[in-house]
Amino acid sequence: MNFLFYLSNRKKLLFFILSILCGFLDYLICDLVAWVNHLPLFCDTVFIMALSFFAGPWWGVLAGFFYHLIDFALHHTMELGHLFMLCHFLAALTAGYFKILFIKKSDSRFLLFVKLNILVIVLCLVMSISGGIISYILNNIEAYNKASSQTDFLTFLWQNKFNSKLLLQIAVRIPVNIADRFICTFAAWGVYLAAKKLTDLINYKSCSSS
Repeated sequence: MNFLFYLSNRKKLLFFILSILCGFLDYLICDLVAWVNHLPLFCDTVFIMALSFFAGPWWGVLAGFFYHLIDFALHHTMELGHLFMLCHFLAALTAGYFKILFIKKSDSRFLLFVKLNILVIVLCLVMSISGGIISYILNNIEAYNKASSQTDFLTFLWQNKFNSKLLLQIAVRIPVNIADRFICTFAAWGVYLAAKKLTDLINYKSCSSS
C-alpha cells in the first residue's frame, strides 16, 4: 500500500511539473506565432491540450493557469486581459473530456480523424463564444484598451455588418479559430501520442529490467 501511495505521489509530481512546462511552452509558441511573426493565430493551447489528453482535463487547466502566471511573472502586470485564462481552461476541459467520452482505443485512423475534426469544430465554437464574451466585457471597460492583433482586421472589416457588438466579437473569432483550433488540436494529439509512446517504452524497459 505504501509503495502504491509512493507511485501515486510521484505521478502527481510529474504531472505538476509537466503542467508548468506545458504552460511555458505554449507561452513561447504564442509569443513566436502572434507577436514575433505577426501571424493571425493564437496557437496557445497545443501543450495545454496535449496534457489534457495525456493526464486528464484538470491537469490541462493547471497548465493554463501556469501560462498566465508565467506571463504575470515576466511582465509584472495583473491586467484585465488575464480574463482570457478562462479560454485556456475551457480548451483544456473540452479537449480532455472529449477524449474521455468519445475517443476509444479501438477507433480506426479514419474514425479518429473524423472525431478530432468534430473536436476542432466544438473547440472553435467554445473559444469563439467565450473569447467574444470576454472581449466584449473588456471593450466596455475604459481602463482596458488593448486590441487583439489576431482579430483587428476582421473587426474593422465587419464592424458595420453587426448591430450587436457582442455578436461582432464572437463572429470575428470564428475564421481565426477554425484554423487555430485545427492546428492546435492535431498538434496536441501528436504530442500526446509521442508522450504515450515514450511512457510505454519507459514502462517496458522498467518491466524488462525487474
